Amino acid sequence: MAKKGTIVIDPGHGGSVEVGGSSHNNARSPSGVLEKNLTLRMAFLVRDALAEAATLGGHAIKILLTRETDKNLGLRDRALVAKSNGADLFLCIHFNASEGHNARGVETLVSPKAGNSNHAADAAFAQLIQTAVVNALRVHDPTTKDRKVKDQPLGVLRESSLGTKARGCLVEIEFLDHKAVDELFNLGANATQVRADVAQAIANALIEAL
Repeated sequence: MAKKGTIVIDPGHGGSVEVGGSSHNNARSPSGVLEKNLTLRMAFLVRDALAEAATLGGHAIKILLTRETDKNLGLRDRALVAKSNGADLFLCIHFNASEGHNARGVETLVSPKAGNSNHAADAAFAQLIQTAVVNALRVHDPTTKDRKVKDQPLGVLRESSLGTKARGCLVEIEFLDHKAVDELFNLGANATQVRADVAQAIANALIEAL
């Protein structure tokens, strides 16, 4: 069945300074890849996969990115891109990091029930994204951990900025500061394929969610 709707993809971070609660960068891989650059790269891949799937499936999908260059936007301004365009789905793309640089796994975050009238719908959307990313990564690394969908108060998902129409979630694709993840996404012979497979899985989940 053909789908229609507006999807906003939000590549986390950007620029060189904090803006409106959005840090310019958080995670860094052991080889020096910055989260802000990898989130943008993944956002482009998801956008392209979505566009191709829309053409092949006869879907009428409007795709917007909150940024397409190395710039930072405040958390509220990111959410307002979805609200002002009447978006149906709002997906933030991030990579995680841990203090000991030894954590692994995928997790997807949604705004908690308090103050979020869309919590159930957000959680269902997040589960589609979570399952898609975990399954895509397990093809390349069967040890990938499913850290589940979790409630977390995040400014970028605040309903007052995002509005009540858009379902929103934030996916932490993996822990970029882990050597194995750096190998998967950046250094390994299959890194290009890993990125493409994860992006395609996300695109498929976004279409399913519409």
